[in-house]
Amino acid sequence: MTSQWQPPRLRLFEHAHRRVTWLELLYDLAFVVAVAELAAALGEGRLLVYVGLFVPVWWAWAGYVFYANRFDTDDVSHRLLALPQILAVAAMAAAVGDIEQRSGLFALAYVAARLLLVVAYLRAGRHVPEARPLTTRYAAGFAVAALVWLASLAVEPPVRYAFWAVALLVDLGTPLLSRRHQGKLPPQTEHLPERFGLFVVIVLGEAVRSVAVGLKGHEVTPGTLAVAAAGVAIAMAFWWLYFGHTDESVVLRTRLAGQVWVYSHLPLSLGLVAYAIGVEQAIAHPAATSWAVGVPAALVLAVLGVQHLCSGGRRAATLRLAAAALTLASAALPTAAALALILAYAAAQVGYDLLRPRPVEGPVEGAAA
Repeated sequence: MTSQWQPPRLRLFEHAHRRVTWLELLYDLAFVVAVAELAAALGEGRLLVYVGLFVPVWWAWAGYVFYANRFDTDDVSHRLLALPQILAVAAMAAAVGDIEQRSGLFALAYVAARLLLVVAYLRAGRHVPEARPLTTRYAAGFAVAALVWLASLAVEPPVRYAFWAVALLVDLGTPLLSRRHQGKLPPQTEHLPERFGLFVVIVLGEAVRSVAVGLKGHEVTPGTLAVAAAGVAIAMAFWWLYFGHTDESVVLRTRLAGQVWVYSHLPLSLGLVAYAIGVEQAIAHPAATSWAVGVPAALVLAVLGVQHLCSGGRRAATLRLAAAALTLASAALPTAAALALILAYAAAQVGYDLLRPRPVEGPVEGAAA
């Protein structure tokens, strides 16, 4: 019988098939709430709040994902370090809607989540000597960033937000400055794409929610139904384009390609949620120009193109980037016309994916993050 208390161990080279654990699914549920609050802020026209807070929320999620990918034992000690992070994420979500008055709560909650991750990395380094060079650098970088977040409490907004920006640069840059050590401990490929795919599902869920909210709050007419149907169809095309090209080898293809693939999920998630809010606004104002839909849709297609480049699919990447340019050009049109064109571009991409031969996987050379 396996002990309920186990030290962290390196999971990367185990031959057992890795699946997402129930704890990881529970952890993701906290981010469903956080993403909904961020989407609400964008719906109120607070673009800077949306973008500025989405980054630390996404990075808090990604930080735990990469730790679990390498060291998750799902024992009692691991759960005691992971479950309080859910409470911290809930506090971050509670602060989003009134960030001007609750910026201190947001900062403290983020610091709590990051310090729990620092403790986890220090503990992993103690029990897994071969991982110590990487865990020490991660713990040091994330701790420095947390201290900057704490220092921000000594000043008032908007100066406080400048501290946050510096801290996020340290946070996001720490894995990039540790690439030499990542190559010795590459992520486990079957687990990591599944985790990132689950977050994509979370943000895609905002499209369905936004359509429901839009139809609930406005008169249902043939016009609004057409906008809603097109909005959902485009979101499903995005789903198809992303999950129809789940390339597990990309996280190991090269250190650069793997890290670009990982970090590209931030603008991808930003774009998908912004697209969902744009559809909700389009239902309310179908005659308006479609910048709120076209710009984020173009961003999503462009990021998907970049991800194809990371996997070596240059032809597919070119088509994605071309579709992104056409989508952006369509953003000045009335919403109904723009949605029809965007749907046509997205459907054409899906059709191409169904017909094209699968690319040959490239060489394994490094790690992602």
